[in-house]
Amino acid sequence: MTDIQTISWIFLATALATNTKPTDINGISSVADGINHAVPTQKELQTSISWLTRNELIIKHGKNYQLTTKGRSEYETATNNTETVMKLWENIELKLNNYINN
Repeated sequence: MTDIQTISWIFLATALATNTKPTDINGISSVADGINHAVPTQKELQTSISWLTRNELIIKHGKNYQLTTKGRSEYETATNNTETVMKLWENIELKLNNYINN
């Protein structure tokens, strides 16, 4: 998996895991496993969360994480006309790619 695919995976997992309330790293990891049928490594989680935080897409409160307003907006835009989790993941990857290329 490329770095942006991993970051997109962790962003999607964070969005789904924090739909109703902030969650900790274990909640994000558990949802990520459900999406990709693989448990993310500590390095994948740390690298992705750092990138997402630097780009103001997620925020940490104590031990919990949640999407920022900007992150929620990006997630909602990615869900438009999307019927599967894999397509949503792909849409998020395309959106986050813009952060790298700009």
